[in-house]
Amino acid sequence: MIVYILKRLASIALTFTVVSVIVFLMMHAVPGGPFDGNDMPVSDEVKAKLNASLGLDRPLYVQYFKYMWGVLHFDFGVPFQSPGETVLELLGRAWPPSLILGGAGVLIGAPLGILLGMAAALRRNTWVDYLASAFATLGLTIPVFVTSMLLILVFAVWLDWLPASGWGKPYSWVLPIVAYATIPLATYARYTRSAMLDVLNKPFVTVLRAKGLSERRIIFQHVLRNAALPMVTVFLPMFIGTATGSIFVEAMFRVPGLGAYFVSSINLRDYALEMALILMITMMFCVSYLISDILYALLNPRIRTGGRRG
Repeated sequence: MIVYILKRLASIALTFTVVSVIVFLMMHAVPGGPFDGNDMPVSDEVKAKLNASLGLDRPLYVQYFKYMWGVLHFDFGVPFQSPGETVLELLGRAWPPSLILGGAGVLIGAPLGILLGMAAALRRNTWVDYLASAFATLGLTIPVFVTSMLLILVFAVWLDWLPASGWGKPYSWVLPIVAYATIPLATYARYTRSAMLDVLNKPFVTVLRAKGLSERRIIFQHVLRNAALPMVTVFLPMFIGTATGSIFVEAMFRVPGLGAYFVSSINLRDYALEMALILMITMMFCVSYLISDILYALLNPRIRTGGRRG
């Protein structure tokens, strides 16, 4: 296990480095810079002085190594769009909305998806199964921005029950949370149904029934426990994916979260903020997959690190 963890940590370091190089080069390959926007007209002379003051006139490799040296010391620079604070201070201010809405979406959607998947598996080839499978398929195939538009149209425009946007009051969080919840709900419904059907077809289930165990005990003490193992690897990455903000959901509902700042960092060529967001999300995903794999191996003694996926 120790060797496996060390290998995965080395893989994470390599992934982090490759992503940082690619993103850095792509950002600087895009024409224009932070002082080329129409809302900030400056002369070429002033622009050159501003670039020099930020070190943007230096060779790319010098800029890259200087930035990464700062990252190693948890210094992600200063955002161009908010020079009065550091990138970490801005992210600390922007993260709570994304964490609240995305986290609530997963914590609500995942249990509902598990219940839906269980119902579909236990009522296989019935209208319950067909309806649950159709709902899960729609949830995974319909883009989240379309779901957001439909929620706004129905509950904010037609019924006028909830506000279409905003962040100030808790009831304005309902629609974005529902939009966030559709993906984990649909994903866990599909995973749970597939995993439970696989376990229900195992020989040990037939043996348990032959021994006279009740169906409820078989399902909850044996089938569900074994079916839950594959789903362990899904929860943390999914939680990270939603808790770090959705560009589409936050744009549709005007939520001042990480997704909104990511869009603005691209539009404003805010290199420091853009790099920080991508690198932090990359690291969180890598660590979440590592933790998920370790938990899976610990919960399933049949798994050996040599047979795990890389």
